[in-house]
Amino acid sequence: MMKYFVVSVDDNYVAPAFASGYGIIDRKTLHRKKVFEIQKHLLFQVNRHMQMVFTDVITFPCFMVSETVKASIKIYHPFLKYVRIILLQKEKERSMAYYIPYLEQVEAGRRGSGKGIFMEREKAGEKAVMEMVEGDKSYIVMRMDLVESILRRGAIGIGLREIDVI
Repeated sequence: MMKYFVVSVDDNYVAPAFASGYGIIDRKTLHRKKVFEIQKHLLFQVNRHMQMVFTDVITFPCFMVSETVKASIKIYHPFLKYVRIILLQKEKERSMAYYIPYLEQVEAGRRGSGKGIFMEREKAGEKAVMEMVEGDKSYIVMRMDLVESILRRGAIGIGLREIDVI
């Protein structure tokens, strides 16, 4: 049985924080719109922070990946749709392209005793990456083979937490 992990930004990294953009690319707005309804050239400034690093995943305001992570996901899900955006740190004149994948959503399981989330094997199916939804919260879940592929490519700033699959 394959292991699954919740993917986030590692606590040791400061990911880019948007200076603006809420209501344009947040999770709820994206799920209401189709890929073709999103503006083609999106550029957002990020807040100035001394220790900010352009990590290979960003989880807020929605899940975004770098070109490196996108290439790994494409191996497992070649027909997944993405929205491309550019994040710009104006003061240091640095920028990086990110891609917002349109992931399939699955309901998270919850244990009665509150010991964390789990995923039912049937809901996971053959998907290597999905968005697990629990009420207002959402988690990005990846299968171990995809996570290994991403890490072998030298991705930085990725935090992983194993979840139970029953």
